[in-house]
Amino acid sequence: MELGRVPVKPLFSARLIAAVVVFGVGMALAMAVATTLGLLAGRQEAIGGAEAVTRNLARSLTESVERSVNSMDVTLASVADLALEQGMGSARLDLRAAVAQRLTFTPYLRQILVVRADGALLFDSANQSDGRSFDIGGLLVEHERLPRPLVIGLPVDGRFIGIGIRGGGHKTIPLSRAIRDASGKILGLVIGAVNPDYFVSSFQGIEGESGAHVHLWRFDGLLLAGAGGIDDQHQDRGWDNPLFSRHLKDSEMGTFMGPWGDGVTWITSYRTNLAWPLVVSVGISLDRALEGWTRSVEIIAWPVAAMTLIVLGLTAAMAAMLHKRGRDEARLRLSDMVLSNVSNGVTIADVSGPDMPLIYVNPAFEHITGYAAQNALGRNARFLHEFDPAQEGLDDIRAALAEGRPVTVVVRNQRADGTLFWNQLSLSPLRGTNGALTHWVGVQRDITQQEEARASLAKAYDDVAHYSEDLERFSFVLAHHLQEPARQMRLQAQVLLQRIEDLPEATGAEQPAHLIIDAARRLVDILRDVQAYLAIERQPVVGGIASSETALAAAINRFVDTSKTGPVQVERGLMPRVGIPQKYLDDLFEILIENAVRFRHAERPLCLNVGAQNHPEGWVFQVADNGIGIDPCYHERVFVALERLHSASTYGGTGIGLAIARKITEMAGGRIWVESDGTSGTTVLFTMPQAPGGPV
Repeated sequence: MELGRVPVKPLFSARLIAAVVVFGVGMALAMAVATTLGLLAGRQEAIGGAEAVTRNLARSLTESVERSVNSMDVTLASVADLALEQGMGSARLDLRAAVAQRLTFTPYLRQILVVRADGALLFDSANQSDGRSFDIGGLLVEHERLPRPLVIGLPVDGRFIGIGIRGGGHKTIPLSRAIRDASGKILGLVIGAVNPDYFVSSFQGIEGESGAHVHLWRFDGLLLAGAGGIDDQHQDRGWDNPLFSRHLKDSEMGTFMGPWGDGVTWITSYRTNLAWPLVVSVGISLDRALEGWTRSVEIIAWPVAAMTLIVLGLTAAMAAMLHKRGRDEARLRLSDMVLSNVSNGVTIADVSGPDMPLIYVNPAFEHITGYAAQNALGRNARFLHEFDPAQEGLDDIRAALAEGRPVTVVVRNQRADGTLFWNQLSLSPLRGTNGALTHWVGVQRDITQQEEARASLAKAYDDVAHYSEDLERFSFVLAHHLQEPARQMRLQAQVLLQRIEDLPEATGAEQPAHLIIDAARRLVDILRDVQAYLAIERQPVVGGIASSETALAAAINRFVDTSKTGPVQVERGLMPRVGIPQKYLDDLFEILIENAVRFRHAERPLCLNVGAQNHPEGWVFQVADNGIGIDPCYHERVFVALERLHSASTYGGTGIGLAIARKITEMAGGRIWVESDGTSGTTVLFTMPQAPGGPV
């Protein structure tokens, strides 16, 4: 047996299999590709034909619509001239004969109205001139705003305008033209009621002949007439139609393919009427355009697919026959290549041999351990760690070998040169067809660098913890001892101030002494609060039961002095017990109530609202006031120690109270935050654990 290699017995070259497969698959692919390319070309040709049909129809229909609208505009303009001649100031106009003659030549106009600017109806070709009036303010605005003399209005229900009949399956499109005097002032409107069925009938005829759906739109996307009449499926869908949302913004005419929001893909051509704000769209569904192509696919595709499958089947059968003979060789060669190139050490031990000897080691094993293959084969793998047979992990290996189960451990091995290294070893059992254990496969990975880095990181964490503890202890002691010098500074400054006041010639020298006294007092307060802040972490904020009612009452008694603050209103909600020591809850409420009193609004009495609600996190407390508020950009900054938003001369305090409040809530396992609009007050919310025994 060749050392370091899996022994194989070559049967034949794999080139024969490759040649058979390449030939068979090549023939099948050639047929499939040729057929597919032909079908794709046919599909593109069908789509191109549908695009040409829609373009031609859109062009001819746009011209037809333009001629019809022009004739209506001419009719309304002539009626406007007649109305102006008879005088717009009269109560009624005698236009019946002239209008009836004009309606004869424009059958798609159902009705013509003449309405004065004040809304008075002067003429109605539908015989409804009974002194009624119309609100035409919106139309007058449109005529003043738009440069075109003819305004196309929104479709309305009914055969006639203003008669009051609704429904009945009829729609009317109002068209209006302004009646102006010599100065250009609008005296009234001529309104024509257009019958959309004139367009619908022609659109339906086109749909019946070519299958194309035709629609007439206003430029803002409102459907005026479609092949489906008043039940057209695209009614009121102009707002999400890609024609108006994208394509019409890019070009006044064009062709595109895509969905229209109805789940159907359409090939659509559109053209705008340059004289009027109208758009004509002609669409053919993709399924309709590809009907002939689909039938061709059904006729051609199945025979080609069957032939392709037959060729592939014969190729697969022949390749399987050849592969069956060369399978073992391929597997052995593949295994040999993989095991020889992996970066982890791989060993194979024979269970049937005496003392389970190694029968294979890969080059990576030789590199990791320093043992050549000839020095490792035939030996039990324990020689790598026999210098320390009692180390942790070896018992797991022994138990896994006895039970025949896989195991992964970390052990320390010894290289051939005597150096030690950390090894992550995975052992996996191999079983024969009868389920009996035959071999053990071991995979080794050198993790010496990771183990050394982990040990170094653990030491670094310990050093940081010790340094942090020493720094905290030093800061606490420093804050304590600095208070005495600060007090002495204040005391000596007071003595100095007293002596200066006794000297008549020392007038004006008191100010520096007052500044020293104030600075010393603030320093003492800051050091005291810093000491309190550091003391929180020195004692646990867990365990015990605290009464929020007691904490609130103590804080109000201490900081609410009506002689200084004026009237104070306190609204209490639910005040439950919580699972922390009473002292810390007292401190928390004192900080929040003191802040509410200190930052009260000068122009309104102080109002406090305090309560709690049950929450998955425990209790959520709120302390709300109607004070000066906190700008939203400072909601997080207020919890930073010694961070102040106002000068010391305006509002007192050290700027560490809310930092202590956050430390207390976080040490208790909760959280605290602020809600405020910056003007109408502040609400501080914080969570606390429930007291043992549930919510009370």
